Amino acid sequence: MTTLSSKPFKKTVFPVHDKTSISVCGYEFHFIQQLIPECENEQVKEYHPQKEYSNREGLPLLANGSGAFCRFCINAPAVSGVYLWLVDNQIIYIGETVNLKRRFNVGYGKISPRNCYMGGQSTNCKMNKVVMEYYKCGKPISLYFHQTEDHKYVELDLLKKIETRYNAKDN
Repeated sequence: MTTLSSKPFKKTVFPVHDKTSISVCGYEFHFIQQLIPECENEQVKEYHPQKEYSNREGLPLLANGSGAFCRFCINAPAVSGVYLWLVDNQIIYIGETVNLKRRFNVGYGKISPRNCYMGGQSTNCKMNKVVMEYYKCGKPISLYFHQTEDHKYVELDLLKKIETRYNAKDN
């Protein structure tokens, strides 16, 4: 299970002057919104999508495929680019996408039952749990986005320059 104190890392803080945009390594990122899970009575609504999968093949659960997940969505266009997840002005995750709206609303924000099992989207499961845990600790994640067709190049460039908590393969 993903926890907030799971791994030490070098802290890289970027000043957020007006919350609407930040410059990171020469790239301009614009604030999209905070990642806020669905709540009921001030508590995060938890889901267990893995229970909805028939699993006829007897696939094992992924390391991050067990336990509870949350649901969230963003109001964003279907454009390509690179996104940053920030908490306390610190970048905790960097990703790239060909469709920002779909990546968050179908990928991270609503975990497919199949993705909880071997061969599924481990990153979706891991990062959904990160959204839920930070929110429960009173630290919602801020989403920033840089629109570009060169999203793979920009992501790799940033990952070479910035160490994040959740981009490592072994967490």
